[in-house]
Amino acid sequence: MLLLFGAGSVAAQVTLTEGTNFSVHAARDGRLVIDLLGGLWILPATGGTAEPIPTTRLPAHRPRWSPASDALVYQARGENHDQLWFYDFAGGIAHNLSSGEFLDQHPNWHPDGERVVFSSDRRNTGFDLWELDLETRLSWRITNGEGDETEPAWSADGRDLVYIEHAQDQWSLMLRRHGQPDRAVTSSSTRLSSPEWRPDGSLITFLRHTDDGLSIDMAILSDPPLVRPLVGGEDLFIAPVTWLDRERLLYTANGVIRQRHFNSWSSTTLPFRVTVTQSDSRQSVRAVQRTLPQIDAPSGQLVIRVARLFDGIGGGYQDGLDIVIDGARIAAVEARRDRPGAIVVDMGDLTALPGFIDSYAVLPPAADEALGPLLLSFGVTSIVANHDRVDTLNETWSGKAVPGPRVLAAAAIGGSRDDAAAPWLVTISGDLAAGAALRSSVTEWLMAGVPVLAENWQVGLGSGASLLLGTESLPASPRGQRYGDIQLSSSPGSVTIVSGIADSQTPGINALLNSRQATLLGPHPAARRRFESRPVLGTGAGVILGSEPNGLPPGIAQHAELRALKAAGLTNEQVLRAAGVNAASALGLGLQVGRIAPGAAADIVLVDGDPLLDIDAAMKVVGVVRNGRFFSAIGLLERAQSIGIVE
Repeated sequence: MLLLFGAGSVAAQVTLTEGTNFSVHAARDGRLVIDLLGGLWILPATGGTAEPIPTTRLPAHRPRWSPASDALVYQARGENHDQLWFYDFAGGIAHNLSSGEFLDQHPNWHPDGERVVFSSDRRNTGFDLWELDLETRLSWRITNGEGDETEPAWSADGRDLVYIEHAQDQWSLMLRRHGQPDRAVTSSSTRLSSPEWRPDGSLITFLRHTDDGLSIDMAILSDPPLVRPLVGGEDLFIAPVTWLDRERLLYTANGVIRQRHFNSWSSTTLPFRVTVTQSDSRQSVRAVQRTLPQIDAPSGQLVIRVARLFDGIGGGYQDGLDIVIDGARIAAVEARRDRPGAIVVDMGDLTALPGFIDSYAVLPPAADEALGPLLLSFGVTSIVANHDRVDTLNETWSGKAVPGPRVLAAAAIGGSRDDAAAPWLVTISGDLAAGAALRSSVTEWLMAGVPVLAENWQVGLGSGASLLLGTESLPASPRGQRYGDIQLSSSPGSVTIVSGIADSQTPGINALLNSRQATLLGPHPAARRRFESRPVLGTGAGVILGSEPNGLPPGIAQHAELRALKAAGLTNEQVLRAAGVNAASALGLGLQVGRIAPGAAADIVLVDGDPLLDIDAAMKVVGVVRNGRFFSAIGLLERAQSIGIVE
């Protein structure tokens, strides 16, 4: 629920009484901590008004009190991976416990208060369990299974460890008794998660995921163990329960904190109130369309003849068409006919698609003109990137001699460029407070037609940014519900999500990394694991393709995102629109790119296959039209090699 008060033209104070996918944990002294809005908040034992904890990294998730109730550990989402953080109440300072770009998750305390147990992919063999000594910062691995070992929890006496194992499509609740080998308490073909000990060690609660929803089950540690349901029929959030004592427990569901006696058949609500400042800047911003400059446009007319065409706008293909190009723009899309004297490029049975747009990409710092033909061979015709030589590259790659994608400048909100040209995208990072401090600047950029991309939805909420980075920006509960916090972040104006979801789990990633274009790029980092499980999207609406977070080289990164979006649940047409017309609209380019239609820029990808049936066909590029000129993919690769991109 949202309670709005003191609303103004720019900002309003908003009180939240519910949240989405948050967790709760109880300290021994009774205080509660929740991770609402990606920040950490302290509640009295009886609920009520929540007070924020300052942290140095957001979004923060799964906070856990220390045994002495004087510190917290939690996981926080960095740019490309999760890290472990430690907050000391005495000093009021947050410390990063992680080192390197590993995916560290699920921190929990050992009862001695001197060690933290967690899961990590540090050895690139899946998730293992690790422990870290807080004083020395030394860490050591404590499991080495074939699959993933995650979500560890020590018993109250520190002798027994429980965790979740996922191997060969089987989920198991694993128990390590002191001095005994690990054994499965229960196993399932569907996901198990979020284990927690009852204080007396008599049973373990955990979440069971099924097609019908989630339930809290309990494994009674008898001989043999007995598994029984405890809580069901609610929109349970994926987080462990927290025990106040051996008879009372708390959990999060239905947007609120629920409290329950162990022997009761029902639960009650423990109320809370969180007050935040919301920006209204998107509400008054009118859409401003900017015009792409024409650089080195060719003269004359060119006709591209294809068997089928996906124009990027409507559903399905159009068959047997000619794409008539005049200079750098599409003049007509019409039925085939004889065209005496015209240059006609007949592409036979190929499929024409709008050129791919990467709305937020990375160009290597050392990138020079020689990279252009290779990137164009991926079908990428427009890239938005923060690079020192963006204008030089854009001008060179718009020509015939060394073609490449159109390059549009991105810039951090506090940065500046050497010239007076406004960037095409501005980025903002930080937390709610940082967003609120920059709210006026964000509004000015939006009014000028420059989209603002927030690195997380907390800073986006404070600033009123129009774009949010990553699929976690607007999460939904396991039942698909969005409660007060998410409703707040997605209003009063529309918000677009920039994808950034590809990682080592993306289907077909290895084949992509071994493609000819990828090998021509030379040595490059392997795909990293960035998520515990594959991201899932409910709809393609409001999602555009941006590859910067996945850490792969440009071109490869774009096609990895295409595959990841498909794996996340989008239809093939939604995927292509995310890399086309949707991206163009979000960048203020409207009718100019992302479509094959009269008046649009002549940016076209010609592929061998049916990408509306098989998204991998988008990688089978045979030819590209960029700035009104046709280039064969083979010719682009040969050109890249001849001018020194590869040896």
